[in-house]
Amino acid sequence: MKLNVKMMILFSVIMMTALFFFSSYTIDYTTKGSNALTASRFTNMSSTISAHLEQHVAMMNMTINDLTERISFMSSLNQFVRDTSDDQKMGLAARKAILQNLYQSPMVEQYYRVSFISLEGKYITTLPAKDFDFAVPPEVLTALTDSFSWADQSADHTSYQMLPPHTDIFTPRQDIMVYGIVQPVYYSKHCIGYISVLNECRSLDHILEFVDNTSEVEVQASFDDESPFYCSKDTLRKYPCEMPVGTMQEWYDPETGTTMQVMHTHLDALGLNLYVSHDKQININGNHYIQKDIYQRMFLIMLAAFVMIGVFSFQLTRSIRRMTKRVLQMSSRNVLLNNAPAAQALTETVTAPSDQEIHALELAYNDMLLRLRDSAFNEMTLRESALQAHLNALQTQISPHFIYNTLNIISAKSLENGNFDVIKICDQFASMLRYSTDTHSHTATVQEEIENVRNYLLLAKARYEDNLEFLIQVPDNLQNIELPKLALQPLVENALTHGYDGKNIQRKLSVIGKITDSTLILEIRDNGTGFSPEILHNLQQRIADIETNANPVEKDGSHIGLINTCLRLHYYSKGAIHISIHNDNGAVVTLAMPVTR
Repeated sequence: MKLNVKMMILFSVIMMTALFFFSSYTIDYTTKGSNALTASRFTNMSSTISAHLEQHVAMMNMTINDLTERISFMSSLNQFVRDTSDDQKMGLAARKAILQNLYQSPMVEQYYRVSFISLEGKYITTLPAKDFDFAVPPEVLTALTDSFSWADQSADHTSYQMLPPHTDIFTPRQDIMVYGIVQPVYYSKHCIGYISVLNECRSLDHILEFVDNTSEVEVQASFDDESPFYCSKDTLRKYPCEMPVGTMQEWYDPETGTTMQVMHTHLDALGLNLYVSHDKQININGNHYIQKDIYQRMFLIMLAAFVMIGVFSFQLTRSIRRMTKRVLQMSSRNVLLNNAPAAQALTETVTAPSDQEIHALELAYNDMLLRLRDSAFNEMTLRESALQAHLNALQTQISPHFIYNTLNIISAKSLENGNFDVIKICDQFASMLRYSTDTHSHTATVQEEIENVRNYLLLAKARYEDNLEFLIQVPDNLQNIELPKLALQPLVENALTHGYDGKNIQRKLSVIGKITDSTLILEIRDNGTGFSPEILHNLQQRIADIETNANPVEKDGSHIGLINTCLRLHYYSKGAIHISIHNDNGAVVTLAMPVTR
């Protein structure tokens, strides 16, 4: 499968996955937001309706309190109730005074009717003039007074009671629905009757239909005994009073088969339950519309994205296609042609510099072809060089045998002349030569290294005689530890060669070995002049560069044996062996390497 097709498939899958999760998140977030908005709307409606209704009833109560706090009004009520004479002169005068107080009150004017009914059935009401002579049947008054919860005079109730919507009994039309409050009236701690403030039920529509969409939202109010008080729709739903308050609830209406979303609020001061609700299907339909709109937008985005992905994938892989075509057309014969046009063809590029990665890859490919071409042209030369090197290696294998034979001749002649010192020197030199030219192993034990150092120092003592003293102190338990071959002899040679700066003094060298914290410490110390500050700093810097692989080491200069030994031990041990130098009454070179017992 081509790369541009793979890119189209990959980007399309990523895009579709991202769109799917984004759309799912958007739908979920929008649905939750819609439900939260509905709950917030219903909460605001319930709060506003409750506040307006409580304020409206409070104003009715204030109207009653304003009347009952008037001395003239209360005394007139008492005279109206107490007058039992035949001519009713005092009662008529009291009735006139009561009506005068009622009509003069600015608060009474706000309501449809304010009435007073005595316990004996006498009544006074703010009737229109045309209805003034209307006589209320006694049985109607009796039924009305019996419906009051405090009709029992033995109970001491002074608060008002809500009156549900009912037909106005004080008008002959019998088609006007009213509601309001009724409150007992006490005079000298005795109940003398009931005063009521009523309004037409149509005024409830202005209070309880305070909603933002009356065609969808239903408002219903009922008393604590579930008797209805108000319903904005024709269908009266029997909501349970125990429904949770202040939260959006789902309630199934078995009579209509409808699931409603209801916000229940309880008005403690009025003893009313307020229900603001609508059909759950309204929310479902709204959410479906939102989902449909989101999916349509997602589909349009996918179409545009597919086109863009196809175009971009083709453009992004153009350089790769060109590079692939060039690689497939390149043959080994073109690489091996030894002429200028062939060399020029190897440096040409087919990729755009703007595609930095693939262009860099093509440049590296061209460089590789050029190097391959050079390698092919030099192959025969390298073969000849390898053959010559093989011949040289064979020749170098003959050289140590010639030296051994020469040493044997010198030893034989010395033995004939009785010169045993020369024999000893030849044996020591032969041992060192055999040890250094043995290529079977690149490691040696501490014991073998110490023996090689001892042979070297014995040869040096043959030269310096009493002018050289040396001490080798390595515990026997360290003799079998392995370390790289020829690790110590170059360091001892460096100390003996450079440590005394040509001065003819008593030379003292020591080689001390010990183990500290699982680390083998080999210390080479001399009593010479030590390193000068400049040389010491230079050597320490070069050793630090070796251990950090920061800088190659020169092959000339001073103390080459020390530096080359440090370089060889560092690379052989992969950085495990460390060499440090300092001055302490002479030069001190310390070799440290980890040891596993």
